[in-house]
Amino acid sequence: MKKFGMLTVIVMLMAVVTTAQAEVRAGSFTVTPFIGGYTFEGNENYQDPYTYTFGLRAGYNFTKNWGVEGFFDYVPTKTYVYPITNNDNVNIGGYGIEGLYHFMPESRLVPFLAVGVGGIHYQNPAGIEDRDKFSVDYGAGLELFLPDSVAKFFMADDLALRADIRHILPLNGVYNDFLYTAGIAFSFGGKTKAVEPPAPVVAPTVEEPAPVVAPIPKVEEPAPVVVPPPAPAPKPVIIEKGRQTLDVEFDFDKSTIKKGYYKDIDSLVGVMKQYPDLNVVVEGHTDSVGTAAYNKKLSQRRAEAVKKYMVENGIDANRIKAQGFGMDKPIASNKTKEGRQKNRRVEAAVDYTIKN
Repeated sequence: MKKFGMLTVIVMLMAVVTTAQAEVRAGSFTVTPFIGGYTFEGNENYQDPYTYTFGLRAGYNFTKNWGVEGFFDYVPTKTYVYPITNNDNVNIGGYGIEGLYHFMPESRLVPFLAVGVGGIHYQNPAGIEDRDKFSVDYGAGLELFLPDSVAKFFMADDLALRADIRHILPLNGVYNDFLYTAGIAFSFGGKTKAVEPPAPVVAPTVEEPAPVVAPIPKVEEPAPVVVPPPAPAPKPVIIEKGRQTLDVEFDFDKSTIKKGYYKDIDSLVGVMKQYPDLNVVVEGHTDSVGTAAYNKKLSQRRAEAVKKYMVENGIDANRIKAQGFGMDKPIASNKTKEGRQKNRRVEAAVDYTIKN
């Protein structure tokens, strides 16, 4: 137990100095070793109503909110419990399965409720009059997710400090107990979201028009030499296409442009005002998480949000086309966290090379 306590202290210190990005992930598996205390409510014959316990929890999260978890705990005690009548110490083993509901699953601090069924095995060290009782339990807990760098150090996708309390009610009997534990939850797998990196928009390159050389007229006697004025510079004509990723970020499952992500759109608006013949196609893209139909609609809403902002800032709506491609045009592999992060993007296809 001393080693387990030292591990907990080290992990907590690392959490203080590192930024965390973790959450409850749908489809993830969890393993939680724990230690704690066990209290009898006082309706047994006992010598010491307080003792320690240790055990293991293992579970699966169907969604970010809902999960299921199996558990086993062992309680060595000096208690002797009716109906075991030989006045010898009785050790207790608890086991069962619980349903969990997580509140605020995308935050760093996640509270949850638990309710379950299982059993309690009362074991006499001499093997005399061992008993099993069916039981139910209910309670709550709290998870504090640690930074990704800490989780990777322990070869887990997520790592959290966890505290639990349960009220245990053995049926067909009156021996109700309290279990309170602390542990470290290791999570593996599951769907996640990633923060999109900013990508600068490069303004179109404008080629300077070549200087106009005035022709030298032929001099005829006795007519004077006449030098015509320089011809006016031709109006720039746009002939080629280009593509650029916009630095526009949205909250998870939202199509509202986040505050602070208008710089690249404003830059594109300025270029379009300078070149009135320039048109753009604003394209929305997603990764492969979720259904194709849902991602198609989400990418279209995000492209429409960028178009609406540009129209509100003076660009004719007929010069902008908004189109959502969903997950159809990935630029990286969706099998990795980094690849999915690159695929969640907004691009602008523009005409921008200038011809004299």
